Amino acid sequence: MVVPTNVRLPEGVDQGLAAYVTRTGATKSSVISVAVGEWLRLQGHPRIRFVEPVPGERRAALVDGPQVWTVAEAWLQHGEGRTVDQVAESTGLRTDQVEAALAYWADNRDEIDALVVRVHTAQEEAFAAWQRRRDLDALP
Repeated sequence: MVVPTNVRLPEGVDQGLAAYVTRTGATKSSVISVAVGEWLRLQGHPRIRFVEPVPGERRAALVDGPQVWTVAEAWLQHGEGRTVDQVAESTGLRTDQVEAALAYWADNRDEIDALVVRVHTAQEEAFAAWQRRRDLDALP
């Protein structure tokens, strides 16, 4: 459900927003919505920042480390009985970094879980394409 909200911006902020909208093709509404949504998540997770490794796809990352989904993936790969110390050791992260990523993941499960699924799907598709190409090598 979308709820309309009237926002008054200082002239300089509005000009910057207008320039960004022109440059990217986004709408003012979508930019403000993303910005406020990210700001709210940052308030609960100060060790998180947002990166855009692919245009149009913003992802949560540790301020001093990798994207959160990679820590979630490492956590999942360790299986039952895993510990923060094990994941930290295997990823080269400090335990406080692992804890910060896990805390964000716990509060934003849908976001991170969906990203892990998308990454797995992309990896499977890339491997299948590689395999199809390798199959051509076996042709007489």
